[in-house]
Amino acid sequence: MAAWYVLSAFALIIVATGLLYWVLINGMYREDVHDLRDNLENASLLLSAASVPHSAISPRGVQQLHGHRPDIYVRVLDSNGRVLMETPGLAKQLPAPSKAQLAALPLSGGASRQVLSRQGEPFLTLIAPIAGAQPRFLEVAMDRAHDEFLLARYRERLWLVLGVSLVLCAVVGYLIARGGMRPIKGISQTAERIRATTLHERIATDGLPEELRGLAETFNSMLDRLEQSFAHISQFSDDVAHELRTPINNLRGEIEVALGKVRSAEEYRDVLGSCFEECTRIARMIRTLLFLARADTAADALQRESVDLGEELAKVVEFYGAAAGERGVELRVVDAPGVRATLDRTLLQQAIGNLISNAVAHTPAGGSVELAAGASGQDVWVTVTDTGCGVAPEHLPHVFERFYRIEPSRTGSQQNAGLGLAVVKSIVSRHGGRVEINSCVGEGTRVQLVLPSAGVAEPAQLTKS
Repeated sequence: MAAWYVLSAFALIIVATGLLYWVLINGMYREDVHDLRDNLENASLLLSAASVPHSAISPRGVQQLHGHRPDIYVRVLDSNGRVLMETPGLAKQLPAPSKAQLAALPLSGGASRQVLSRQGEPFLTLIAPIAGAQPRFLEVAMDRAHDEFLLARYRERLWLVLGVSLVLCAVVGYLIARGGMRPIKGISQTAERIRATTLHERIATDGLPEELRGLAETFNSMLDRLEQSFAHISQFSDDVAHELRTPINNLRGEIEVALGKVRSAEEYRDVLGSCFEECTRIARMIRTLLFLARADTAADALQRESVDLGEELAKVVEFYGAAAGERGVELRVVDAPGVRATLDRTLLQQAIGNLISNAVAHTPAGGSVELAAGASGQDVWVTVTDTGCGVAPEHLPHVFERFYRIEPSRTGSQQNAGLGLAVVKSIVSRHGGRVEINSCVGEGTRVQLVLPSAGVAEPAQLTKS
């Protein structure tokens, strides 16, 4: 950064000084040409006047034409290039122009040129014809040695200025780069300190430039998400350990009791049956956890197909109808017109099945569970409504969290693991939809799945519940 600053700043300085030098050279040249033209016009007027006889063209008369300036020389020539009169010493400096050069001159205005004298000194000349009875030409020359001396002195100072500018640019560039990198260094130091145990640290955004403040805020947002993910994973691990500990302790206790003394074949059969139930519960929990893990990483692509929601609801009701009937709960589809959507049929059936199982489990005998489907704009919806015990308002925001259960106790081999509604939310999220729940204690619960009717891209990272 410092090197680029030095190069860019020094390049601008070189361009600026070069432009100024060019303007100075051209200004001095135009001023000299202007002076020559003024002297040429004055001399032409004097030589063309009728009151000026040919005898006025004498060394003293020619000297008066240029006002006694030592760096101005005047020469008068005829059409053949023969010198009629000239300033003393001019012949030693500049040779007279030839006849061909005089013939090539424009009829008005004259022509200027830069030449070197016999001694190598720079001269600027201006030649123009003089009006009169006989064709004559007037040449005015200027010695520019003093101008070259001034330009040489200017170049010397210019090189000094460029050298000092280069040093200053290097120092200032280093200081600017160092100051600009200081916030980035602070961000790097903060990032180096962050570990799994220090995810609470954040980058201070006070005093940061606007360009880096956005980066720091983005980095802090990433840390917020990571901290939430780590907290979720930690809580998830604790819940898994807690949930698995209960059936494993049950298995161990039953096996220890069975091994405590010799028992009959029927007693061993009962113990093995109880162990089988606990193993089934563990297997079901592990299978659900694996499904949620795959859903979180979107490892498996959805197998989308055109689905008639009314037909799918009828199939799910037919499958769960027997279990609902055993509990004395009526399960029916109340409204399902011919609504179609592009969804994963298997996952949709699993989500609706989990809602039905949860509704039947919390609805007393004589109650009902109703299913309905419909369309609204670009979305389709499925609702499961029961007349069960309902959910208190303080529990509603958490019912879709993993292992969350309203019952205060988590023990008992027949208890639900609290993963069914989490699976529902994960399935709906993979489809790009949302879950809405409304409940009133003692009156029942209504859960609505809102899904896009057309297939949408799966989110890169699902919201963890």
